[in-house]
Amino acid sequence: RGVAMMTTTARVTSPRAAVARSRGTSMMHARDGARAMASRARRAESSSSSQSSSEVVVDNGSLKKDARYTWRGHDVHYERSGDVNAAKHVVFLHGFGVGTFHYRAQLEELADAGACVWALDLCGQGDSWPRDDDAVKELHAQGFQYSIDTWRDQVDHFLRDVVGRSSYVAGNSLGGYLATYVSATSPELVRGLILMNATPFWAFVPNDENSLAYRLAPWKGSLPVPKWVSTPFKAYWDSFRSAENVSGLLGLVYASKSRIDDDLVRRIIAPTDNPNALSAFCSVVWSPKSKMSFDDMLTRLAASDIPIALVYGKEDPWVVPLWGQRLKRAVSRADYYEISPGGHCPAHECPASTNSIIDQWTTYCEAGCVGAPPSGSSDGSGRLIQGNPRNIFEKIDAFRASMG
Repeated sequence: RGVAMMTTTARVTSPRAAVARSRGTSMMHARDGARAMASRARRAESSSSSQSSSEVVVDNGSLKKDARYTWRGHDVHYERSGDVNAAKHVVFLHGFGVGTFHYRAQLEELADAGACVWALDLCGQGDSWPRDDDAVKELHAQGFQYSIDTWRDQVDHFLRDVVGRSSYVAGNSLGGYLATYVSATSPELVRGLILMNATPFWAFVPNDENSLAYRLAPWKGSLPVPKWVSTPFKAYWDSFRSAENVSGLLGLVYASKSRIDDDLVRRIIAPTDNPNALSAFCSVVWSPKSKMSFDDMLTRLAASDIPIALVYGKEDPWVVPLWGQRLKRAVSRADYYEISPGGHCPAHECPASTNSIIDQWTTYCEAGCVGAPPSGSSDGSGRLIQGNPRNIFEKIDAFRASMG
């Protein structure tokens, strides 16, 4: 049940024109700074002690790369597709429990459209794990946490020292939270922000060390995992990561059930076979919230000139449209695209629609964000909307926001 693509007439209001001019200036500065970051990235890639990779030239002549580098004791995995000298670089950050494999369609199709596309596995997810037993011992000695702030630091390092240039950063779910965090704290690394059903919250333990809840928390996610935490988790671990449970969880959040197949389930389960997987999972659950709240991140972004696109699956039962509407209100210049039918993971669920929007929107940004943004996906299932409330719950939420 595709939604007809909405056309928009050309309109350039004074605020948008002013932002466009500011964005254009920022992009010029970003291009000037990109050479220095690119130089650092080439040095990082040439260091055999820190990174190993395999490269093959695919049929269309672009370069595909499946690579690894060392960061904080982890053998970090990432993929790259497309010409590294392309003007447009797009970096994808995955949601919890998946990995670079969730972005296979983007690595292929957006690279074919002329972008250099990157996808990163977060530490303790996908194929990024401690490199050996000695590294595990060192992580224990350091009290390493698989926390949102650790992942923020990892993404910052990846953008700065591996990608090596200002890039469009796209994130789904947890990856959207991280993309927002990095954009708010390291804006010089971000050419544009693309959020796909970004979760607006993460973790349970407060970050404020003076709060009662923080002081009462008996463990803050620092390795090693205490026995009283790992033992009960271990009792349910095999059931939690079973094919039946994984398929059931995916069925809850995917609007297009045909996209849930044995290969996807197998790829999600595979990382849980790593001997460090249970410890990483326990650390994730108990590690504190981010040092900066999501609302504060949005406040910073609202004051910045970073272009922002929301690409949201309308039928997501977790990050429902209300959350996209809240984000649009917080950063009014954001371009809000809604895909229907589409669930929590639009990049994997609706790759053609998502890729069409991202390709058009990043091209629009490269041209200085002049005029009206693209009206939607080429297949008509994704369209640009204002993000106005529709049901009673959304209207109540909008009313409460208007009252301050």
